[in-house]
Amino acid sequence: MRNISSVEHLPMGAEFPEGTSLRLRWHRLAAFACAGLLALSACAGLPREGEVHVVKPSPVAEGEIGFVARPPARGATPEQVVAGFLDATAAGFDDDFVVARQYLQGSVASSWDPLAQVRVYSDTQNVQASTTSSGAIRVSVGSLGTVSHEGVYSESSNEATITTDFSLARNAEGEWRIASLEDGIFLSEHLFSQLYVKAPVYYLASSADFLVADLHWYPRKTFPTQAVRALLSGPTDPLASAVTTAFPANTALVGSVDVKDGVALVNLSKEVLGASSNGQAHLMAQLRRTLTSLVTIQDVHVSVEGVALEEDSVDNLTPYPFGSYPLAVISQGVPAVVSASDGSTTPVTENHSVVSLGLRDLAVTYSDTSPIYAALSGDRNKLYTLNATSDPAQVVSGTTLLAPSFDTAGWVWTGETLAQGKLLVAEPRTGASGEVTAPWLTGMSIRSLAVSRDGARIAVVGETGGAVAVYLAGVGRDSAGKPVTLSDPVQIAQRLNDVSDIAWISATDLVVSGSTGAGGDYSLYNIQTGGPMTKISPPSGGIVSVTAGRNEQSIAVLTGNGTVMGRSGGAWRSIATGVSSAAYPG
Repeated sequence: MRNISSVEHLPMGAEFPEGTSLRLRWHRLAAFACAGLLALSACAGLPREGEVHVVKPSPVAEGEIGFVARPPARGATPEQVVAGFLDATAAGFDDDFVVARQYLQGSVASSWDPLAQVRVYSDTQNVQASTTSSGAIRVSVGSLGTVSHEGVYSESSNEATITTDFSLARNAEGEWRIASLEDGIFLSEHLFSQLYVKAPVYYLASSADFLVADLHWYPRKTFPTQAVRALLSGPTDPLASAVTTAFPANTALVGSVDVKDGVALVNLSKEVLGASSNGQAHLMAQLRRTLTSLVTIQDVHVSVEGVALEEDSVDNLTPYPFGSYPLAVISQGVPAVVSASDGSTTPVTENHSVVSLGLRDLAVTYSDTSPIYAALSGDRNKLYTLNATSDPAQVVSGTTLLAPSFDTAGWVWTGETLAQGKLLVAEPRTGASGEVTAPWLTGMSIRSLAVSRDGARIAVVGETGGAVAVYLAGVGRDSAGKPVTLSDPVQIAQRLNDVSDIAWISATDLVVSGSTGAGGDYSLYNIQTGGPMTKISPPSGGIVSVTAGRNEQSIAVLTGNGTVMGRSGGAWRSIATGVSSAAYPG
């Protein structure tokens, strides 16, 4: 449970009933009013007679929502002051929290840091207020998540509650003002989605061949400046040990980032000139990809202390591309490829002895021409690899191995389900193998693992002491690209009580099969590496395993009757039948 309480309560005389509801009516009325005005203005301009003409829609920019805060009313009660303050904080993104500070007393008004933590709660809940024994007003509401000053979103568990105390005292005019409070603000999930933007900040993979996204969230109005500052500060955990950056040490942003006519103007300190021409091309790729994630920015111009940076070359680095790969399955005991047109399966090998291995839990490499397949033996104590021209080769042995996952460098990952502080990897093309050390896995019962498309992170579903959790860790590699260590993890998907399987669907998102309540039905959830989760309606027939391609629409689910169901818009369709395992690359 996340509990936030103030460190000091100043006495006051007002008493309020326990459980009084602070309903943030103004927030919701403002949203409905905006929607109503838009609808009325649209309808007013609709012609009702005359010829039909073809028209082109005007370009639409990112929507913004604005608020006008009301200052404290004379004679307001302590509860009204707190309610007015909470309302005014939503308008603070437009007025730099000037009006919100009018509800605060003395030095508190200047020392309060509104963006130290943004506490997000569900639209379906009301903020509840009560009076403590010391006379402070205690405000609480169920928590969805918290955004730190650095823009890192931490999801809350289902039971988590945000609780904070406001102590009030009368000022020189006899008016109640807040004299003690925590840094930070409250936002409903709707207002959060309007006022904040999802901001992936891009670093270089260890090989420097492509970009890796580190997900942040920033106020829409200050996104460009904060995103660049985050980029220059370096990646957050768990990516810190798994990626690099082309920016020289101590490179700083001079001033703020201005955006004019869709062009972001970035002024950097002189340290950036220390980068090689190749390094400058790489850092420009990092900057461009980071800033153009907001649709209102189409280009980036960089200067060094006011002088335009000459670009000798432009590097078109992108996140690791996921191609149009076919679905691979195990059909009649043999790895096979599914035809997208009619769902028929074509075996990848004519070696019929493969059937005797009882293969299960398929994985496949990222390859358009000669993919390699990996699968466990029927008793899960051996991992085999094969392709269209080679016989099955045993690359790992163990007691009870995990379903494998391939990374972008061609290493196949597995390990014992009862972890002993390590995972196992093998490279089928060279025959190399090794261990990846991760002390935090010791004693954990692992259910599933999936290496990210960029090879910089791994998601692990594990059970410890009866509690199931999803962990995200960075992958450390040696100079040859061999995975050797995992960083300490961060926990994601904290609103799920149980999880069975997991797969990557983008640079920052995963699909998870799990449930939110003890004994609840399993469903599918889109889990962001640093953001709120969303539910995806599952197909009928139960969920045995999940895999995915390039996005949420490419999710494929193996059901209990051996049918693979694929997403088609908001519905599901049959992709293949009579199979025992299914996998897209990864």
